[in-house]
Amino acid sequence: WRESPLAMVRELFGVAPDIWQAEVLELFRTSPRIALLASKGVGKTCLLAWLVWSFMLTRPNPKIACISIDSNNLRDNLWSELALWRSKAPLLQQFFEFTKTKIFSKQPGYEDVWFCSARSWKQNGTAQEQAAALSGLHADRIMFVIDESGSMPDGILASAEAALASCVEGHIV
Repeated sequence: WRESPLAMVRELFGVAPDIWQAEVLELFRTSPRIALLASKGVGKTCLLAWLVWSFMLTRPNPKIACISIDSNNLRDNLWSELALWRSKAPLLQQFFEFTKTKIFSKQPGYEDVWFCSARSWKQNGTAQEQAAALSGLHADRIMFVIDESGSMPDGILASAEAALASCVEGHIV
């Protein structure tokens, strides 16, 4: 499944992605930076959730940070989509714990090194505080999922890019 996130989605979740989703799933293997532009309601958040689960399941000790335009949007959209797909896959339920702000490995000793976290900033946060929402993440395998990126301050992407400078495999979606 590491070599084919598309196969993972089909086999693990039992669904057939839309053509454009299938293209992005296959592109993920070779493209560390992916930006999506589409209309509302076409399945972008679903695709982001599939990519998160693919990275969590097929890489050792990954660290993933998810961010959106605000904590409510993150909770109500991407985080709930991640919960939905976890509920459809007993394998994910077996290996990963899911909380309101973190998904992490159930393997003892890996809770703090194999995870996906929901990151946000104060509603009235400065540009520096907003950029800091993605700082401090260091690992060999890192992924940043930036939902509603068109509304993000410039410092967010700069923080993500800086974190990827020293990793073995890094993605920004």
